[in-house]
Amino acid sequence: MKKLLALSICVIIALTAAFSLVGCKEEDWRKDAYDLSLPVLGEDGWYMVFEDNFDGTSLNENITFGENYEGNTQIWTTSPHAIRWESNDPDKPEQNVYWCPETVSVADGNLHIRSFYSENHVCSDGSCPKTGRFTGGIETRAIVGDPDDNKGTSDDILFSQAFGYFETRVKFPDAKGLWSAFWLQSSNMRKVGAEGVDGTEIDVYESAFINNKTKMGHALLWNGYGEFAKVDDYILDTGTDLYDGYHTFALKWTPLYYVFYIDGQPTWASMGGGVSHVKEFLRLTVEIDAGDGYGPHGQKIGKFNEESESIFYVDYVKVWQNSSYAQYEISDDYFGGDLDLAN
Repeated sequence: MKKLLALSICVIIALTAAFSLVGCKEEDWRKDAYDLSLPVLGEDGWYMVFEDNFDGTSLNENITFGENYEGNTQIWTTSPHAIRWESNDPDKPEQNVYWCPETVSVADGNLHIRSFYSENHVCSDGSCPKTGRFTGGIETRAIVGDPDDNKGTSDDILFSQAFGYFETRVKFPDAKGLWSAFWLQSSNMRKVGAEGVDGTEIDVYESAFINNKTKMGHALLWNGYGEFAKVDDYILDTGTDLYDGYHTFALKWTPLYYVFYIDGQPTWASMGGGVSHVKEFLRLTVEIDAGDGYGPHGQKIGKFNEESESIFYVDYVKVWQNSSYAQYEISDDYFGGDLDLAN
């Protein structure tokens, strides 16, 4: 069995290398090598895993699960309660950024994530300092270990899935110095050896384009964040002001490629460094610059206005699966090697 898996992984990586020469260039992603169509629930093997419309007053209320779902029903927790980014200026520690659960709430059919600066911040467990920049997120993974370490020592996976369709409808925080994101990540993403097959950070979107509100970025990252890190990303101009009102962002993750969508239209497709074949957890987060005014994709996003407060609204999250994909999933346990914990 292990020989078969090893052969399969080699084939996947080899196909990726060959495919990148003919089908992954910026001008080529719309070619026939990818099925860019949106899946239709109930057709061609697609079925619902869960849908969360954030109807209630707290996380994990009134989530609708598919009829065959047998997993944990408490799928969300707040992002690691810890320092997220240290200030880029050691003389200005007040520009440190913290993720705090006090920034997350559910009301009026939306998840709310607030971003603000405070000199008198109080959180429920007392682990935050009084002064700093505060924001947060939710995810389907809880950190195990030091609560003040946003990496932790291991993960308590509340929900994860390999392959499928993932969609959210959100309203960006319209302010300089911060960005929101919908992304998937695996515990193995920092391992080096099987390229992206053993886990890839999949950034369905990152709203780092406050200075050109019609643009958007998608990204795939693998082999950790240190010297072995690799990335495949794409920036496009949609022609639509994405900071005006609500918009949908989605990912179709098949065993052969990824397709990204904005407002129901395909906006990029790629195989990355070899498509991830392991289960990954979901994250919806907000980040604040740590004083340098830069965000992802090398974008200059300006500095956060410490006299203002911004809110990221999430209307829903939908996750579907396809009945033909399960046979291609590979267990995390198959992949050996050490984690690259740099950065």
